[in-house]
Amino acid sequence: MKLYLALGIAPGDVVAFVGAGGKSSAILAVADELAEAGITSLTAPTTKMLVSEAERLGSLVTSEDAGELRTKAESALSDGALGVVVGSGLLSKNRVGGVEPATIPSLAPLADVVLIEADGSRRRPIKGTAAHEPALPDAATLVVAVSNIRAFGAPVTEENVHRPELFSKLTGIGAGQSITSRAFARALAEGSLGSTPEGARTAALITGVHPGKTMADASVVTRELWRFDVEKVVLTSLPDESPPRVWLP
Repeated sequence: MKLYLALGIAPGDVVAFVGAGGKSSAILAVADELAEAGITSLTAPTTKMLVSEAERLGSLVTSEDAGELRTKAESALSDGALGVVVGSGLLSKNRVGGVEPATIPSLAPLADVVLIEADGSRRRPIKGTAAHEPALPDAATLVVAVSNIRAFGAPVTEENVHRPELFSKLTGIGAGQSITSRAFARALAEGSLGSTPEGARTAALITGVHPGKTMADASVVTRELWRFDVEKVVLTSLPDESPPRVWLP
């Protein structure tokens, strides 16, 4: 099964990936699948993105001026590219700066699908969400909350959780205690998806899943997500495999 189809992504969507544990990998996989299907995509981080990841997604264009950025992106796509990445500028040799969420509506008509990396997690498998996160545009039509199943059962530490103090405040799981299925689900449903724009669809993407124990663990977490009214749940072997395996529980 294709990841973009499992998530319900279709032309016209503005898809924001939030949370932790595989957002960039998911965007890369979806962009590749869309290109194979002849569907154009525009990727727009609203936080930061690695230049190495951006370059795998298509032509990278940057500008701090919204009008100039749109012109550059339109030019790149008119040259026949199926994917383009936009940013405000290079923060260093390794990172590209994100665009303001308010810029997204002017960029959205340029491509069939817009993919947004709207959250940071310092590559941890799960996170606590701060009040200013995620950086979501009102134009988002689908918000995908991501976390890696390896966080399930792991202790709440700096190594396992981005912003562990906020995770503990939301879930009631203190420092050093094991992350339960309910805590895992709550971090997605009430943390990552807590500020979803009105009218946008939601989905949870559980990464790091393989047949066996992690699949069983993901099934337990899925039931908790359903209890939190997150009806669309997708399991994937990302970021461990490319192309990924995908399951609908």
